[in-house]
Amino acid sequence: MVTILHHRWMPYIAFAKLNGELSFAFLSRPQLHKYFPMRKCLEAATLNTLLEKDRALHSLSAMEWKNIAYFKSETIGDVMFHAWD
Repeated sequence: MVTILHHRWMPYIAFAKLNGELSFAFLSRPQLHKYFPMRKCLEAATLNTLLEKDRALHSLSAMEWKNIAYFKSETIGDVMFHAWD
């Protein structure tokens, strides 16, 4: 079963498979993009990118980094489609 995740404030969606209770495994499903013409479909490779990889390129505030540390978010997908919210 594939879950479609919709970002609350931005026109992004992602496809995922639920791994356990609070964890997603992001999937790439380019064949489904045509069904969401008004949304940007994010790929698994992007969502699985580690936040620490290019930390200097992110425009996140100190408070956002504090929340990332508190919730133990590791990837861009963890932050965008957090299962803990």
